[in-house]
Amino acid sequence: MSPNDLATILPELVLVLAGGALVLADAFAPALRPRFGLLAGLSAVVALLLRWVEPLPGPVWAGALMVDPLARFVDTYILAALLLVAVMADPYLARTGTRYGEFYGLLLWSATGAMVLAKADNLLVVFVALELLSISLYVLNAFHRESGISLEAGWKYLVLGAFASAFLLFGIALLYGATGTFSLRATADVIGAVPLPARPLLLAALALILTGFGFKLALVPFHAWAPDVYQGAPTPVTAFLSVVPKGAALIVLARVVATVSPQILTPRWLPLLATVAVASQTLGNLVAIAQRDVKRMLAYSGIAHMGYALVGLVAFGFDGLTGVLVYLAAYTFMNIAAFAVVSAFSESEDEPHLITDLAGQGWQRPFLSFSLALSMFSLAGIPPTIGFVAKFLVFRAAVNEDLVWLAVVGVLNSLISVFFYVRVVYFLYMKPLQRRAPSYSEPWLVKLVAGVCALAMVVLGVFPAWLVSAAEFAARILVR
Repeated sequence: MSPNDLATILPELVLVLAGGALVLADAFAPALRPRFGLLAGLSAVVALLLRWVEPLPGPVWAGALMVDPLARFVDTYILAALLLVAVMADPYLARTGTRYGEFYGLLLWSATGAMVLAKADNLLVVFVALELLSISLYVLNAFHRESGISLEAGWKYLVLGAFASAFLLFGIALLYGATGTFSLRATADVIGAVPLPARPLLLAALALILTGFGFKLALVPFHAWAPDVYQGAPTPVTAFLSVVPKGAALIVLARVVATVSPQILTPRWLPLLATVAVASQTLGNLVAIAQRDVKRMLAYSGIAHMGYALVGLVAFGFDGLTGVLVYLAAYTFMNIAAFAVVSAFSESEDEPHLITDLAGQGWQRPFLSFSLALSMFSLAGIPPTIGFVAKFLVFRAAVNEDLVWLAVVGVLNSLISVFFYVRVVYFLYMKPLQRRAPSYSEPWLVKLVAGVCALAMVVLGVFPAWLVSAAEFAARILVR
């Protein structure tokens, strides 16, 4: 280890130390609990500043990590999501009587795992980072220990997450057996020497790795855990779970695809990835229509959106990876805005978050309702929101790679999704207030998060050049 190596992980060290300090403060200075959310948010800001101030040396830690523009782009999105979730979580934890340092500590450690995962160039580091991310989320999903539905969510995520980790670890072992190295860059050299179809062990390894990340991304047919976990987990945890692990997993998958590309885009692999993308879009959108719970609807929506993002990897190239990166940034603002409002429009975490309970709230609570409506429009891909820009970029990449049919299927699925997204807006503004009006709260911190996300959705949708340029600069690291 050199001082340069240590300097490259200063943002991660800040999060790890801050998480440990918050856990200790909860035990020895419980009077500081109302400030824990602020301290967690400040640690995210400090880590973000360090990532942008520190140089980007490329391979560090003997090549185990790649600290490059792609890693900085992903770290920025992860830390922005961490900051927003830490801010929106405080009113929620105060209302539910669970304002503990362990919550913020686990949240910071989970973000640390995601950051390391996104910049890992060694498959053993990928596995260790994924476990740090996952184990923290197992506990966070079951954080309401007195709630049966929260414990159920944590248990289901633990069991299926363990299966996913087993598939991934088995795939890593087979890949090592086929290539003799854990390094992705060294693996690319080995694959370049021998054609991929001539290595059945390598094909099996890639299939298992895809299966492991398919669970983490909630892609069809590995999606079954998502609706129950989204519904039962504390809403701020659901917001974090819906964006950060998926983004980090997509970037690792992109690094793997770049390692074996163009060999992976053969007649036997291209239809497989395209089928998973189409199945995720179609099942997610069709089943979301039948949902009456907002969190379950957003879970199936997330399955569909990971299918859209996977289109960028199917059409792998400069345009495809740029589209994926923009999609991750857009999805962060869209989903966190939605879950921030859902956390406020909730009387009890043990009760369903019914869409019908939103009736008339557009006139009772205009600011939060407008933020929720805007996130629905953006998730549907309606201009001039950032959701439209993200979908346009991934579909354009598919067209540029002569996958017009895949882009057409994506557009048709987007049209289907308009129904259940607009249904939420319909209940907000066009249904009368219920006789027993729910006693929803409007914490100013939740308003702040929802407002920031709403502003980002509109501004980046109208002026996307800065975000697209940053994504293009990061994409050049893997694809030239």
